[in-house]
Amino acid sequence: MDATANPQRGRHRGAHRDPLGTALAVVWGLGHIVTLALLGTVAQHQLGAEQHFAAPPARTLPDREPAA
Repeated sequence: MDATANPQRGRHRGAHRDPLGTALAVVWGLGHIVTLALLGTVAQHQLGAEQHFAAPPARTLPDREPAA
């Protein structure tokens, strides 16, 4: 018996309409997108924080008064 004689063999009824599988795939995909967005936001915040708090060398005050 070949596959053309029994078209239902190997495939369940309604396997092409699986709402639970589709919902899980959507949740899985959205989870990855949200995770990447959060990691990107954290990385951007960490890289941006260094620029706001670090004083450039030209603006630092000298340790003592220059000799006159």
